[in-house]
Amino acid sequence: MTIDIGIPDTENDAPTPLPKRAQRSIGVIVAYWLVLLAGLIVAFYPTWVRLVDEAADGAITTYIFVLPFLAAVAAQGIARRRSGELPIHDRQTDIIVGGLVLLTAFAIKALWLPRYADQYELVHLDVLAGLVFFLGGTILLFGLRPVGRFWSVWLLLLSLSPLLYRMAAITVGGSRFAYGAVLVVLAGAAGAIAVGRTRRRGWLGFVCTVIAGFAILAVMLAGWPGAHISMLQLIPTVGAAATTGIVFYFVARRGKSKSPLSDRIAPVTAKRSVSSVVVVGLSALVLLIVPLPDQTAIAGTPGPPGTELTVPDGWAQNGVEEFSWAKTYFGRTATLTRQEMRANEGNPAWDIDSRPRTVVVDSLSTVNRASLAVYPESTLYRLGNTRTSNALSVDLGHDVTAALYTSVSDALLLTWTKLVYTWVRGDVTQRVTVISVDNHEADAVFPQPAPSMASNLRTGFATFLRGNAIAVDNNPDYKDRELLTAFGTALVAEQWDAS
Repeated sequence: MTIDIGIPDTENDAPTPLPKRAQRSIGVIVAYWLVLLAGLIVAFYPTWVRLVDEAADGAITTYIFVLPFLAAVAAQGIARRRSGELPIHDRQTDIIVGGLVLLTAFAIKALWLPRYADQYELVHLDVLAGLVFFLGGTILLFGLRPVGRFWSVWLLLLSLSPLLYRMAAITVGGSRFAYGAVLVVLAGAAGAIAVGRTRRRGWLGFVCTVIAGFAILAVMLAGWPGAHISMLQLIPTVGAAATTGIVFYFVARRGKSKSPLSDRIAPVTAKRSVSSVVVVGLSALVLLIVPLPDQTAIAGTPGPPGTELTVPDGWAQNGVEEFSWAKTYFGRTATLTRQEMRANEGNPAWDIDSRPRTVVVDSLSTVNRASLAVYPESTLYRLGNTRTSNALSVDLGHDVTAALYTSVSDALLLTWTKLVYTWVRGDVTQRVTVISVDNHEADAVFPQPAPSMASNLRTGFATFLRGNAIAVDNNPDYKDRELLTAFGTALVAEQWDAS
């Protein structure tokens, strides 16, 4: 399939046998592509397995497998417009630049990725490393000048990184339609690159692809509202690009040969280099042995039916607040509720003046378990300039194990202690976060649940520049450990008693 609207070079457009030189060029190109694809699959095989597992759990990462199709659509249009390329190459420069790019891929996976282990499912830096590896391999095999001709395709692939894709979809609402629509727009960009011999043709290709994609997406949502998110990503995108491509191709070839190889096959102008092939292969093996961060485990502990949290004995509820923005991140049926609870009586073990303590309980309920791994508990809050301690395991009874840790705000000079556990209540997975603050006054400030993508990006950038040490509290003081353990145990028991 091709969506080029170029004019064949010969007046007689009847198919003719390919000359031997063209046949040799095809053989070299096919061999190089096989090396690149095999290296990419081998080097990042654990990544592809993770992506498939995440997609099966309902994550939006299925879209990554449509990227090769969009890249091929855009690249073949540029390749068919390739003409007059002079065989001017500095293979030494190609090898140096390609080698540096491969080293960059190794640095991303081996050095950068471990810094963001907690946000692995969110940012998927190993996918970026795979793209950089592929770029370095193409430079080594095909040369820097030919690869540079496809700069728009590389830019398109970079714009489709998991983090940027999520940010774009969330910006336009975070619905199932939004995740499909963003890919349709990017498919339109691929179509524009492919047929963009002129600006007018590029815009025409973009508009046709986007209209076709939105039409397919709307029909799917109307007739198949329960479709898996992967279907909403793949079918409209591939369907729109394929439909537009076929139409453009046959319109451009009216009265002419429909053979996709009727034009002259341009040879590979860079000199062949066996050492470059060897370097690509060895780099793939080295990247394969670099481990990925551990997968985020979402507890499957059975909980009582229902999703509301009943106040345990000895405590009173002071207020309830709902946060509708959670649907954007965790699915259209997700709920996020904050309950403020205050002890009926003071306890000298919790406060030296026996003042009744106050805690807040944030309960997030969703049917999309995969989203809990993508957005860890800390991403629910805007906590810039905070340092977090290591987590302690706390047994709350009924087979529920919670994580207890502290977050120190250097800006507010406060320490929050959090108790977090997850259980399954019917078809809903619920994550409960209990928070206390070391300021025991009635007006104590608790972290507010809020969309925190921008805050997380700032923290992530600071971590990139200064390392994980800026976000870690190495000397924590778990002052409210006894308070939260007692409250959490009573809270879990109360839900079972209430059911």
